[in-house]
Amino acid sequence: MRKIFLMKLFMLTIFITGCWDQNLLVNKKFINGVSFDLTEDDKIQVAVRTLDIRNKGGGQFDIKDKIVQSTQPTVVGTRIDINNKIPGQLDISKAYIILIGEELAKKGIHPILEPFYRPKDSYIAARIVITKGNAFDILSKEPKNSPIAFDILQSFEDAEKSTIIPKETVFTTWAKIVDPGGDMIIPLVKTADSNKVSIGGMALFNGDKFSGTSLSTERSTLLLLLMNKLEKVSHMALMLDQDRSLSFQTTSLNRDFNLKIDKPSGKIICKINLKINIQITSYPQNFNKKINLDKLNKDLSVKLTKQAKAVTNTLLKANCDAFGIGGELASSNPELWKRINWEEEYKNVQFEPKVSVNIITTGHVF
Repeated sequence: MRKIFLMKLFMLTIFITGCWDQNLLVNKKFINGVSFDLTEDDKIQVAVRTLDIRNKGGGQFDIKDKIVQSTQPTVVGTRIDINNKIPGQLDISKAYIILIGEELAKKGIHPILEPFYRPKDSYIAARIVITKGNAFDILSKEPKNSPIAFDILQSFEDAEKSTIIPKETVFTTWAKIVDPGGDMIIPLVKTADSNKVSIGGMALFNGDKFSGTSLSTERSTLLLLLMNKLEKVSHMALMLDQDRSLSFQTTSLNRDFNLKIDKPSGKIICKINLKINIQITSYPQNFNKKINLDKLNKDLSVKLTKQAKAVTNTLLKANCDAFGIGGELASSNPELWKRINWEEEYKNVQFEPKVSVNIITTGHVF
């Protein structure tokens, strides 16, 4: 199984490289994953997971998966050092996944991503990931069936389709870094057991720096819905009270986003009205008792509105403008935008989220 995954990666790199690349594939070291961490003495520790491809003749290749590390004062220094440690040409800009340790992310990810964005033939669709703890601890894991980069990519694709995390790549992340009108939310992963990792939610950014604050997977889903970013479906579970819990999936939504300035106080008010159509997938209850759908709609709406308020409060705490309110203000009220210090003013934004639930089907639940 491991060989199959490595061969798939090899074939993919052929298409990514393209016919304009005159370098022979057998002279390159392809990187399927790279990790960045901050050491105790404030140096940059980089590890790359490389595929060593050797032509055995007769159309056959020998493929080896290995890890190479370097610690230097700068990102550029680590790249040069790693190139010196590996025979052949290193193509770091074509890494499939970029893991950044949380402590380094707090210092800023702009200098980390530049080598991946600047080259004209770089793989700008590479996924960006923040790790709980050291990124190397995750990159160095040895799953049974495939390199860890494949495991993470597969879990990301599933989570993106289920509206758990946004699809953040080198391209989308760089665009947000250089845009002062909004902030990033980047997937967070953590260690699940000795050889597995799990999605831990979303890391909230202020500029290019990780704020140190994150959202759980449940709250991440709700934030994406509030941002009008429903993918194929979203799954959530709620405790309505001590005796009632249920799970549901959102099948469609309608969001109204309204930004206004209160003239007397000058306060920026952001109203978000979210209407979601859901399907109940689980609702343990007393089957002898008739279900009041109107009441259940209301109970769910109240509960989700309360959670939505908690999500927006967390954004304010992290100083993370995930909704891009700054960009909206710059466009709709340029004079105000020029006068204010958005870094300070954002903390005073008044969020007024409201979630309305409409149960369209209960399936076989009741």
